[in-house]
Amino acid sequence: MVMAGALSAYSTPPSSLRAVYQAEPDLARFHLELKDSLELVLTATLFGVLPRR
Repeated sequence: MVMAGALSAYSTPPSSLRAVYQAEPDLARFHLELKDSLELVLTATLFGVLPRR
């Protein structure tokens, strides 16, 4: 739940930052989609708790 709250701040950038992303396409790679980022974080967390042999 904490991770979802933290990621939501990055997934909804203000309009000024969206304008920067449009002006500089190279910076747009830093924009995080909430669904994709949350899936990645949860997958990494779940794999991290699997027992190791």
